[in-house]
Amino acid sequence: MKRLLQNRLVLQLALTLIAAASLAGISIVVITDAIRGAESVVLNDTSKTLSAALRELRREQQERTSSDSGWPTLPAAARDLSLRALSYTVLSSFPGVEGGFYNRHDQFLGYSYPTHDTGSLKTDIPSAERPAIAALAQRTVQQQQPVQTVLRGKIDLVVLSAVPGALPGSAIWVMKRLPGRAQHTDRAFLPLLVLIAAALCSILGALAIGLKLEAQLRREARLRSLGRLAAGLAHEIRNPLNSIRLTVQLLEHRLRSGRLAPDDFATIRAEVDRLSTLLNDLLDLQRTRQPQPKSQPVAPVLEHCLALLDRQAQLSGVRLSLDIPDRSISAAFDAHQLTQALMNLLLNALEASPPGSTVTLSVRRHKSDVTLEVEDRGPGLNHEQQEHLFEPFYTTKPAGTGLGLAVSRELIRSQGGDLSYQPGSAGARFILQLPT
Repeated sequence: MKRLLQNRLVLQLALTLIAAASLAGISIVVITDAIRGAESVVLNDTSKTLSAALRELRREQQERTSSDSGWPTLPAAARDLSLRALSYTVLSSFPGVEGGFYNRHDQFLGYSYPTHDTGSLKTDIPSAERPAIAALAQRTVQQQQPVQTVLRGKIDLVVLSAVPGALPGSAIWVMKRLPGRAQHTDRAFLPLLVLIAAALCSILGALAIGLKLEAQLRREARLRSLGRLAAGLAHEIRNPLNSIRLTVQLLEHRLRSGRLAPDDFATIRAEVDRLSTLLNDLLDLQRTRQPQPKSQPVAPVLEHCLALLDRQAQLSGVRLSLDIPDRSISAAFDAHQLTQALMNLLLNALEASPPGSTVTLSVRRHKSDVTLEVEDRGPGLNHEQQEHLFEPFYTTKPAGTGLGLAVSRELIRSQGGDLSYQPGSAGARFILQLPT
């Protein structure tokens, strides 16, 4: 997670991709609801039209059969012809509606489709829908109540409605075809899906470019850091070597004049020690010793560090303060490496603090970690200093090597923790996080 948070550009692009996918999903849901809503409106209007047609057909059938006492004795062909004339007259007022009658003997009678687009008289019941019409009419006869159903084909929607007829064991049925309605959803989704796919491809392309750019920026940052490391190392080594060279020349002169004394070698020893310290600090950056963290109280380590620096604090006129609400607070850490990191932070705080001020070491317990805060009342750090604070050989002290903070952070991170600078305080405040 920390590595992901550090890659801010990648995170921003990933969030953009998630937002685009979410927007696409919401768009699909909204458009689906809109299409279904529009379909519902069309089906509702069609249902009203078919109901009106059925009422007219039943009323006309009632009048025809009741006014003709010989109706039951008429041949089937005569009844079919008479009912067809009736349905043709009624359905002429309902564009796109076709229908007829059905009796208990599985006979279709009086079918017509007066508004059929061919212009010729259509008397054959649609073969594709015939089984569904028969099943619907049979249900109506059995249940003696209106029945409606919707057939969804590959292209069209077909709405079927039936009501009990005026004669016992009969039904009246009508249907209306809604061309292209079954494919309406697919056609509406296709442009949307194309646009969504194009947007996602664009974002993925931007993400790939961002990853490549991130890698290039990291590579350039490493090269810049390496250049600063090399320049700082050359500077730190050159100064002691120049001092040693001048001292050796002085010793050669005194040796010829016979005035050589043992103290004349003190400068060489001091500069050699300085070079040794520098090399040791460099080695600490890549120290091979693995940390051995274990859960233990932090108070003993903090008190040990403060005791080691007590004398130096007195000489500087600075007070050391420990703020720990509970001595039982524990964390997982390597005691030796934590001591080394804390000593670096406390020494920096002492050197930056004016006489009469206080350096405070605070402990705070949180849900997932324990934080140690080292705060002084010195001049603090400006924005530029904060940018390069943990880089090797970057220092604001004339006699510093610029490796203390870099080493300290590496020591803490190797244990699963972190070391950071907290801006906004009067002086400088460093926060050291330890896992629990």
